[in-house]
Amino acid sequence: MTVRDLVVDLCAEHLDAVTGDPVPLQALVGLLAACGVAEPSARMAASALRRAGWLTGARRGRETLLSPTASLRASVAARDERITRRLGPWDGQWRMVVYGVPEADRAARERVRRGLVRAGFGPLAPATWVSPHRCALDEVHAELAGERTSRLDLLTAQVTDPRLSDGELAARCWDLPRLAGAWSRVLDRLRAVAVDPPEGATALGQHLRLRAEMRAVLAADPLLPASLQPDRWPARDVREVWADTGARLAALARAHVADVLGVAVPRAAVA
Repeated sequence: MTVRDLVVDLCAEHLDAVTGDPVPLQALVGLLAACGVAEPSARMAASALRRAGWLTGARRGRETLLSPTASLRASVAARDERITRRLGPWDGQWRMVVYGVPEADRAARERVRRGLVRAGFGPLAPATWVSPHRCALDEVHAELAGERTSRLDLLTAQVTDPRLSDGELAARCWDLPRLAGAWSRVLDRLRAVAVDPPEGATALGQHLRLRAEMRAVLAADPLLPASLQPDRWPARDVREVWADTGARLAALARAHVADVLGVAVPRAAVA
């Protein structure tokens, strides 16, 4: 979790929900304090996002006003869309990438691996990665478009060995026990919030931290189809609990944001 990520989530999840007006930088700093972010770090993150074109700034007297831009919103929408695409039914096909990178170019090899992970692939062998998602080949082609690989084969395959199930193949490619443990910890935190919902700045801080924690787990989770998941896969419970508890926590967080900004909370923002 970076301060930049927190600013993006604060804008997309809360500021856009409660106001369409520019927000004073000092108010943004105060809201981020709920997550333990010091003022210099908050100001540096806001400046970095302005340089990246994700925030736009204006002056009102001696006050700096900030607004999220279309680029910030498009990035958040693309991130959410990528997750949604992977939640569809499985067609029984594996998408496979076989690649080669010059042995001496370790940096390129690491970039390729990171790109494969972002596209939802797991390593079946050192240079052979697989994914169960239909969209995976298109995503990895975009991820690796700028890389100078000596070989890049994009294939579709099926398991034909009767001694190997698709679930067993998935267990070879991803550390599913570690992922299950990470999702279980998120689930425990969500259930604790459900029992004793916080208010005010604490609600905002917990909502942003929980979103950041879930995104960190999602970065390593291939979002396997249900037929490939181990029994009692905790991510299923996380989705169900978040749909309720996360929504109630978001409403409490937005009430705090609206109070800090001195605006009325729109009915849609707390629904």
